[in-house]
Amino acid sequence: MGYAIGEDAMLGIACLGITHPHTSGRVKAFQRMSGVRLLGAHDESPLLTPFVDALGLEPRSKDEILADADVHAVLVHSKSHAMADFAIEALEAGKAVLCEKPAGRGSADTARIVAAVDQTDGLFQVGYCWRFAPSIGKMQEVLASGRLGKVLQVRAHAGCSHNEAATAHMNQPGDIGGAMFVIACHLIDRILLHFGMPDTVNARITKFPLVFGAESREDAGGAILNYPDKLVTVDFMSWDPLSWTESWDLSAYGTEGIMHSCPLPASYKIYDSGKNGHQQGWTEWRETSFPEIWATKKTVYSPEIAEIGNPIYFDREAAAFVTSLRTGTPSVVPATQAHNVNRLLEAMFKSSELAGAEVSLTF
Repeated sequence: MGYAIGEDAMLGIACLGITHPHTSGRVKAFQRMSGVRLLGAHDESPLLTPFVDALGLEPRSKDEILADADVHAVLVHSKSHAMADFAIEALEAGKAVLCEKPAGRGSADTARIVAAVDQTDGLFQVGYCWRFAPSIGKMQEVLASGRLGKVLQVRAHAGCSHNEAATAHMNQPGDIGGAMFVIACHLIDRILLHFGMPDTVNARITKFPLVFGAESREDAGGAILNYPDKLVTVDFMSWDPLSWTESWDLSAYGTEGIMHSCPLPASYKIYDSGKNGHQQGWTEWRETSFPEIWATKKTVYSPEIAEIGNPIYFDREAAAFVTSLRTGTPSVVPATQAHNVNRLLEAMFKSSELAGAEVSLTF
């Protein structure tokens, strides 16, 4: 990184955009941290006033925030169409950026962010907060160790709950897609974290007009991600009846073992063959159950989608961002990851438009 803020310095953080339902959760995470102060928020939405009143922040203009030397970082939580512009302006002003996923409307936006990070040598972290689940870290560790033998097949499922697929937030003009873009991107982030970019993809992303109305873009989706040494199948449903991500599961099937991993509540199961240095049988782990659910209630500043109540992943994400900001270490979820997630999702939508034809991701 081109800069680092020392351990003893007071960090100043401000918001550019507040209309994303994750904004309050992230602001509260930074407010809980020592050595950090929130220095205002900007948005042209009428929701700014109830937001700053509820969170105890000062309303400020974008120019004031970007010119303030005491602001070291900004939280970009606008609607998707403004994410790239806000992020790039902040990077060019010398600010670190924590940007809500998917960091724009598609790969054209994230390509601009990648270029700005390269040009400024700035810190940019994408808000894929669920990857901070211990179960995801454990799967990354197990896969890297070779404990499962040769992984030949992976199955990944995710869904959108609380009927959010029908909200305006999930149907922004210019976005790649609806819930299959805004929510499934979390699952694609996990797949790329564990396995990297596939060579090609075949996908069907489906709308059922006889079941759900035109207020949502897609109701279910499926894809096959083709790698030289494995096959990854992905499926997604826009109308998950569960409140958290209990149905979300990523399972890796290897020649010497199997692993299932869920992000929230965090849990995993590992089967060992007994031929890999581990005793034959199943190992199961579950993080302590949370008394507070992920999405709690709608508010005056988040009237369409319930704000986030469970703080644990935002706290872990904020800690990682502050560590990079203070020490100059690389971003744990860089702009290139946001770009590759969007590239893969675009390839899936393109394949679906071609009735499932194979689309290449190599160039």
